[in-house]
Order: sequence, then C-alpha cells, then structure tokens
Amino acid sequence: MKRFLSLMALLPMILCVSQPAHADVAVTDRFIGRADAPVTVEEYVSLGCPHCGDFYLNTLPALEKQYADSGKVRFVLRDFPLDGLSLKAASIARCMPEDQYFAFITVLYKNQRAWELSQNPEQTLLQYAKLGGLSEEKGKECLKDTKLQDAIIAERTNATDKYNVQSTPTFIINGGAARIDGAKEASEFTAAFDRLLNNGK
Repeated sequence: MKRFLSLMALLPMILCVSQPAHADVAVTDRFIGRADAPVTVEEYVSLGCPHCGDFYLNTLPALEKQYADSGKVRFVLRDFPLDGLSLKAASIARCMPEDQYFAFITVLYKNQRAWELSQNPEQTLLQYAKLGGLSEEKGKECLKDTKLQDAIIAERTNATDKYNVQSTPTFIINGGAARIDGAKEASEFTAAFDRLLNNGK
C-alpha cells in the first residue's frame, strides 16, 4: 500500500470523478482537471497499448501541468480495449477506489509488459489492484462481471459510431472540434488547445 500511495504523491494530477447518472461504474467519467474546463479531451485508450502508455507516462504530465492544473483543459479517460486482456484490466480499473483510479492506470502502464506477459496476467492485475485498496475478492468479481464488461464494450462501440475511432490512442477534443490520432508530440496538443481557448469554442 505504501508503494502505491507513494506513486500517487509523484503524480501532479487533479483527480476528479463525476457523479454517474446511475450506479453503473463502467460509465462513470474518470477525469483529470476541472469539470467546468472550457476544453475537454476524450482520450480513447487500451490499457495494453504501448503508444497509449507512452502518451500517458511521457506526454500527459506536461500537458496536465500547463492546462489541467490551471483549469483550462479536462482530460477524460475512455476505455477502448483492443483485446480481451485489456478489457479485463479496464474492468478491474473501473472497480478501483475512486481516489486510486489514476494511480492504478499509471501502475498498469509502467508495468505493461510485465502483466501482459506474465504466466497468469489476471492474478498479476489482481495483485496490483490489491496494493491500491481493492480486495482480491472484489477484484475477482469484477473480472467475472459481464455487465461491467458489456458496458465497457458499449463505450467502445459508441466511440466508433460517433467519432469513427478505430485505434488507440485517439483524442477527441470538444466533441470533435479537433482530433488527434496517435501519441503525437506535446506541441500538437498545445496548438489544438490554444486555438480552441483563443477562439472560445
């Protein structure tokens, strides 16, 4: 637990969770920044995607410091699992205590190859989750929760239907006012953010 919480201390994040319209945890928005930020970025990611991990670990922190911490941009994490194991990882992530969600995502990306290639990936995921405060019993329930997984898949389907998202990471900004496909350099994001902020749209 200490190791997990120390990781939280290293993340300069504003961790927020919006209230869901109902009790379905899978559709609850998890976001970094302020709910009333003028720019919203929907990040469609797969937890087994190395490019998603590269953006999350190496590009997002600087963007967060410049834009989220000042209340200008809100980053919403959307699940777009590309395989069954990434779906399982997303299921466990959605069951994590709310204040540990982004720390758990960081742990998964930092140890991506380790859990993907382990002899028992699901057990490895459960061990990571336990460090963040999720009991093994609850974690196993989440892995078997077909309704939760169906809701995650529904979110992916909606992204494809609404925005034609086909790969990860994909970034939909202000409902399609701007779009970035792939883990691009920070400068491409800042250009899009500044344009929208200056135009007030």
